[in-house]
Parts: sequence; C-alpha cells; structure tokens
Amino acid sequence: MSDRDRISAAEAILRALRLNDVDHLFINPGSDFAPVIEAYAGTGGQGIPHAIVAAHENVVVGMAHGYHLATGRMAAAAVHVNVGLANAAMGLLNAHADDVPIFMLSGRNPLTEGQRLGSRQTPIQYGQEMFDQTGMVREAVKWDYELRYAENAADLVSRGCAIACTEPQGAVYLSLPREPLCELTEMPGPPVQVAPARTHPDPDAIATAARKLAAADNPLIICSRGDAAGDVGDLVQAIATENAIAVSEVFVTRNVLPTDFVNSVGGNIAAHLPDADVVLVVDASVAWIAGSASPAPDAEVIHLGPDPLFARMPVRGYRTTQAIPCNAVAGLTALHAALPGKLNPARQAGIAARHDAFRARIAAKAEAGRSGLANKPWVASCVSDILDDGTVFSERGGPLPLFHVDGPNQWFGNTQAGGLGWALPAALGCQLADRDRLTVCVIGDGSYMFANPVACHQVAAAQDLPVLMVVLNNGGYDAVRLSTLEVYPEGEAARANHVPMAPLTPSPEFARIAAAAGCRAETVEKAEDLPAALARARDYVRDERQQVLLDVRIGPDDGEK
Repeated sequence: MSDRDRISAAEAILRALRLNDVDHLFINPGSDFAPVIEAYAGTGGQGIPHAIVAAHENVVVGMAHGYHLATGRMAAAAVHVNVGLANAAMGLLNAHADDVPIFMLSGRNPLTEGQRLGSRQTPIQYGQEMFDQTGMVREAVKWDYELRYAENAADLVSRGCAIACTEPQGAVYLSLPREPLCELTEMPGPPVQVAPARTHPDPDAIATAARKLAAADNPLIICSRGDAAGDVGDLVQAIATENAIAVSEVFVTRNVLPTDFVNSVGGNIAAHLPDADVVLVVDASVAWIAGSASPAPDAEVIHLGPDPLFARMPVRGYRTTQAIPCNAVAGLTALHAALPGKLNPARQAGIAARHDAFRARIAAKAEAGRSGLANKPWVASCVSDILDDGTVFSERGGPLPLFHVDGPNQWFGNTQAGGLGWALPAALGCQLADRDRLTVCVIGDGSYMFANPVACHQVAAAQDLPVLMVVLNNGGYDAVRLSTLEVYPEGEAARANHVPMAPLTPSPEFARIAAAAGCRAETVEKAEDLPAALARARDYVRDERQQVLLDVRIGPDDGEK
C-alpha cells in the first residue's frame, strides 16, 4: 500500500471514534493538535466526530458530560498537553463521581528534538514535558494509555470506548504525543471490541429481596439517579405504587421521579431511614450521611446496581445485608416481576400524608420568598412555572425538591465530587443535544464565576445554544458559610457579622459580562419581579433562539437539605 492510500494516526483516531458511535468531539486545541486539525481540513469533517471548540478545558469536559446526560451517548473531549489536562481534571472528577463515560484525549509533549515530523519546535515543549502526565487524572478514569505507534491507534480507541461504556460507566483517557499522531497508518475498520451486554441479577438474589420487601412493615426505596431512557424512574414508580413503598430521592444528580409522585417523601433521609425495616438502595453512591441518619439496628439493607459496593470509593461504610450486582433497569425489572403487588391501603395512606406534608413545606418556603429579596425556593418555583417539558441544570441553585418536574431526567444536579462550574457547560452540552428543548441553568454566583462564563457565552453564541441562565447572586460562598456553621454552630464564626472567607464582594455585574458576549441580560432586584422577567426570557429564547442571563439578587441560603 502506498502512502497515498494511508492516513495519519490522528485521522485514524477520529474515524475510529465515529465508528465507535462517538459523534461529537468537544475540544480546546493547542500546538499538539496540528495533525488533528490537518485531518479535519483534509476530510472536511466527513466520517469523523463533529468538532465543538470552546475556550476553556472545563467547558469542554462539562459539555461532554451534559451531552451524555441528554442522550445517553458518549462524547469525546480533547485538551492541550499537561496544562490543558490540569484544567480538565475537575471535569473528569465530576464525571467519575457520577459514572459518566467520556473519551478523554490530550496532547502529549513531542518526545523528540527535531528528528521526526511533529518534533519539538518551541520552548514550551521543553517546559511542558512530564515524567507521568497521566498521573494527574489516573484516579478519575477507568483506563488510560499513551499512543506509541500509528498502527494500533484505531484499536486503542475501540478498546477505550468499550471500557468506558462497560458498567459502571466512566471516562477513559488516551494521551497523544505529536510524532505518532503524524505517522501514517491504514484506514480503520469496524470496532475490534464492544462493551458487554448489560448484566442481569441472580434470580435467587432477586427472589430473596422480593420476599424481604413484601414482608416489610415499613419498606423504603432510596434512589438518586436514573438512566437516560427514564426506565429506572418508571420501574421505581411501578414498584412503589403497586406495593405501597415510600421513595426518598437523596443527593440527586439525575432526577428519577416526577414531583407529584404520591409515594415520594422527599430527600430528608434522616426523617425516614431510622423507621424503615427494609431498605432498597438503587444505584445510589451516597445514600445517607452516617453522622445524621442510620438504619435501624435490625433493618435489612439491600443495595442494587452495577457496583452495589461502589468499589471506587475508599470509604463507604453503609450497612449492606444484601448486594445485588446488575444493570439497574434489569434488576428493577426482575424485582418488579417478583413482587406480589399487594397494596397496603393503610400504609399507602400514611405515605401519601408524608408526601403532602413534604410538598406543603416546600410551598411554604417558596411563599416566604415571593417579595423583597428572593430565596431559592421562590426562584425554583418561578423557574418551574415556565419550564413545561424543559430541563433544569442546578448548581447551588437549589435541590430537586424545590422544583416541579413532570418526569425523569428533567433536573440535573452537580455530582458528589463537587467540582464547581459544572452546570453551565453541562447545560450547553444538553442544549446542543436537543436544540428545541428549553434548557435552564440555575447557578450560584460563585459557581457561575467558576464556569469560565466568558468561554461559556462565547461557545453558546458560536453554536447557537439558547440556554436560559439564572444566576443566584447573594454575594458570597454560602456553601462555605453553611458548612462552617454546621461544624461550629456556637463558634466565633457564628457570632461574627460575616463568616470569614464567605463573602464574594464586591460582586461583579454579571449581566454586563454576559452582554459583552452578545447575551441578552437583565438584573432582577426584587422577588416579585422575577415571574415576569422569566417569562420575557423564555419568550426571547423561544422566538429569537438566543441565550439569556438573569442576575437575580437573593438572600442568604438556609441549606439544601
């Protein structure tokens, strides 16, 4: 085969990604990506992933994360050598905490000093060299490798994709020195590896779990995330409804239930866990906080999911009397079939009463913030009023119970990794996946600054992504303030006029930052003005297909429990 019939390893990687069903590459390029850029120029983008360029690495990884949440599909993300990978690390930690598959690529400093195509050309290519570049992200990925020879580039992509999509899913990482990227290889063929079929539970284990739940006096289901198709939500609802079981959505990252589901008793797990005699934990990495809630000493606690023990967590000491490893949908399907479906009217009435009391408390909180300085419950209530079948991304914007959603996967919250600046890029990735669906990002002022907002607004404008952004501006790190007061409720910080290190003052004029990038922007000073402002923003997004930012002044937070 002549060189005219061969392609660069860079092109082979791109073609292999597309052959492995990766259709988007979110990228912040650098000098190491010259062969990648040449491949895009040479192919005209045909047969390779669609490239979305963003001006910060955290935005790149966050968009890939949000794209997966909206579609269930894996995207690729690419950044510049070690410095770009350092910026991307926080996004990878977020993806790792919520088992989100991303094919992470980064350049690797050229290895040679002039002897090969792609060798070093600039001083930074000496300063950026590391002994172990991958070490920065190895704990946040399932698999990592470095491209060494052009001829196995496509097979490495296939293996990485298969591992990323094997449950529990997660990111993988391939580093790309420039010289092998420039080398020639053959056109890739079909993938050499695919992810395994979803795992099914042991039938005896399901039968045992069903007997325990059926015999329980006060059973409880705990969940915190669903699947992209919404099947987990449908099955949890069916199991709970047919068997009179209360459901607590805790520390939610991807909502499972509609707000009005009558068996949903809210996320205050300390109010429900101690009285439950059988607990079913459905793929929830953080099911309760041991310092404030624990199961009863004789309670059965069943954990079901792809990795019911969450082996990636060094410390997770939850009681586990039964662990059922399986795909969550497959496990719940089997459990649903095994349960008798005998409704207990008295127990169901008690669950419904708990649901009504829970929703009444939320409504009262919102009512308290409807005039003067807004609070988070009021903002969430107003956002819910314009949402219809849209999607909310919330980061310090209030927990799921404050919002009203009609089904699964309408509300996404930041992961337990807590890497700030996640929600806005993730909302952009979601909007890219479904351009016609209203996407609202409700984000705290600190999180907005962490999101690299100029880069976010730029890519929103470049890609015509009409996200509606609601920045909750209280001029401070309320998460820092609240955590300090929780540890030292009677301490010096509690008695001070201001908790040290919590204020973010003077506060920037966020509306002006957004307007500079061509975003329609408005400042809302009073709670009573918010409904009309949100209605104007929604109409502008719908009619003009442009991004909108509302800078909403709110009071101090009272916590997100």
